Amino acid sequence: MAELAGRIRSSDPDAYADAYNQLKGPLIRYIQRFISDTSASYDVLQDVFLKLWEQRSSMRDDTNLKALLYTMARNRSLNVIRKESRQADIDTDVLFELTHSDDSIDANLEHKVLREHVTEWLGKLPPRRAEAFMLSRFHDLKYSEVASIMKLSERTVQTHVLHALRDLRAKLSAFRQEQ
Repeated sequence: MAELAGRIRSSDPDAYADAYNQLKGPLIRYIQRFISDTSASYDVLQDVFLKLWEQRSSMRDDTNLKALLYTMARNRSLNVIRKESRQADIDTDVLFELTHSDDSIDANLEHKVLREHVTEWLGKLPPRRAEAFMLSRFHDLKYSEVASIMKLSERTVQTHVLHALRDLRAKLSAFRQEQ
């Protein structure tokens, strides 16, 4: 990624296209955590990459491109939310990618119910804790990248993720005992 950032800084359109192709999927899923409207999410994604290109000459040599794009996506998404004064829905399809086509109907139903509960539980976590957890676990970002995106220390991010895991495990344990 560092090499890609340097090439973008040098106005290489192929590097820009490579960055877009590599990160558009994870970024759009991240944006959709804030903005449930698909069209608006893609508008934010477009704005982020346009801003990246427009500001490419001001990028430093040590720029973490992934963290920069996630930060830009987060900030732009929050601006859209503020402007529209509405809350984002959690995209449950990202939480669990169920690819077992030969699962029984009961297993699929059980996965669906569990996915709905996890979505509900994530929605009840404090917002910063939920965001740190989702960035770390569902977007495979390092604590340092999450810290950069959220403007927190790595230790705070780690604490948020650990508390989220503790909370979700407790909810899951209680849920399984009820079954």
